[in-house]
Amino acid sequence: MNEKTLRVVIGAVVALVVLYAVVAMTGRGSSGPASDGDGRALVAALEAAGESGAELIRIVGPADSMELTPGETGWRVNGRPADEGAVRRLLDALAEGRVSHLASDNPENHGRLGVTPDAGWRLEVRHPGGKTRKFVIGNSGPSHPSTYVRLDEGTEVYVVRGDLGFATRRGLHEWRDRVIVRTDTSAVREVEVTRDGATYTFVRGDEGWTLDDKPADAGKIRDMLAELARLEAVGFVESDDGDAPDVGTVAAKAVREVVARDGEGRVLAHVRMAEAGESGSMHTVAEGPAAGQPDVVFELSTWRADRLAPARTRAQE
Repeated sequence: MNEKTLRVVIGAVVALVVLYAVVAMTGRGSSGPASDGDGRALVAALEAAGESGAELIRIVGPADSMELTPGETGWRVNGRPADEGAVRRLLDALAEGRVSHLASDNPENHGRLGVTPDAGWRLEVRHPGGKTRKFVIGNSGPSHPSTYVRLDEGTEVYVVRGDLGFATRRGLHEWRDRVIVRTDTSAVREVEVTRDGATYTFVRGDEGWTLDDKPADAGKIRDMLAELARLEAVGFVESDDGDAPDVGTVAAKAVREVVARDGEGRVLAHVRMAEAGESGSMHTVAEGPAAGQPDVVFELSTWRADRLAPARTRAQE
């Protein structure tokens, strides 16, 4: 092959590469103008769904069905307080998602891409006035982060760059607020701990925290206050048949208790923890102004339980 022929071949290859890149970026496939129209429809639907003021977000997955609604005290999921961070992540993902290119316009490929009625996650966002946008969220896309998405009644599947897939594909418990107490620790002046059959009290003074009038371990105090500020569970203790313990049962069987009080002696948070068998966690309930869900039994990791209620022998300098 002479030099002139070689240059012609290289030029042809470069032209093909450029043409392929243009097709990928514009989303044009064998369906021509129809692909462009449906792609623009998906872009418009995502933009509209990501606008502020949504009054309902419905997600139907393979196992769970969730309805997210805003309220005066924040978002709720199926009537329970929702994880505000998870809701914000979904709304941001809708607003920031970018339609990349057409993955398939053949319904026979829907199963492989995870956008069939059985395998996909149905996402519906409704704004005031009944304006509703519906999507089917499929598997993760070819690049990270991305996912396969189609309009609910459409056949074309597009790659959408962004966090939409991860933000949508959550079970019910992952949408719920798992925070047991949120305490303003600047107002806490004493913390009474009951553990191993003994009760002892940490007191905050001008010179710092003390236990039995002796300096308390600064690291243990820091851990305890961090947990009181935001004590987060790993899950919930619930069942449909009534076998799970209720709040009263957990409170009666508590083997650890933590009571945080302000300078006037008022209870800010009262956390009770009971043994949970071999689960590696503790059944936990809370009351007081810092407890957002006093009617819920939470599952708390023993690691957090130890930080919240430190053993007396390790709590002094």
